[in-house]
Amino acid sequence: MANPLLEPVEGITLDQWAQANAKLASGGTKDDVIKQLGIDAPKWDRVNNEWLTRMSNDTSFTIATKYSAAFNQSATGNLGSGAGITADSIPFEKYVEAMVAQDVLGKQGRDAQDVLNDFGMTVADYSNVSSYWSGKMMSDFSLAAKMQTLMNEYQKKYESMKTDSHSDLEF
Repeated sequence: MANPLLEPVEGITLDQWAQANAKLASGGTKDDVIKQLGIDAPKWDRVNNEWLTRMSNDTSFTIATKYSAAFNQSATGNLGSGAGITADSIPFEKYVEAMVAQDVLGKQGRDAQDVLNDFGMTVADYSNVSSYWSGKMMSDFSLAAKMQTLMNEYQKKYESMKTDSHSDLEF
């Protein structure tokens, strides 16, 4: 029996939706996506909202797993596609630093995409790099230990850079 969670929404499959979002994350526009899918903007909004709702309510993570695979297969950024990512694309240390920088600087008001840009990455790149290094950590547990050490180091670095986000205001 087919899983009703995976039934297309208004004719748009999970893979199509993931590929459309990969296009957006790779620098495409909403107009590009609706043209690619052959639909109009209101239909895209309905389809996108329904898939997001399904994914958020899916406690089995079936949708998220399939979405990630389709997204990462389609997403391309400054570093290329997911399949082309290697340790040479982004060293482990730089990946961990980008992750921590997004967290710490995001709490200080910086946009995550802006932070990734500092590292020469797009959202698609970060997704692809995250998938690559997560897979490596599953087979090399020493990376997980190294990750924690690096996270602590980078957290101190970025927290020490804290700036007053309201320094430009005068009263």
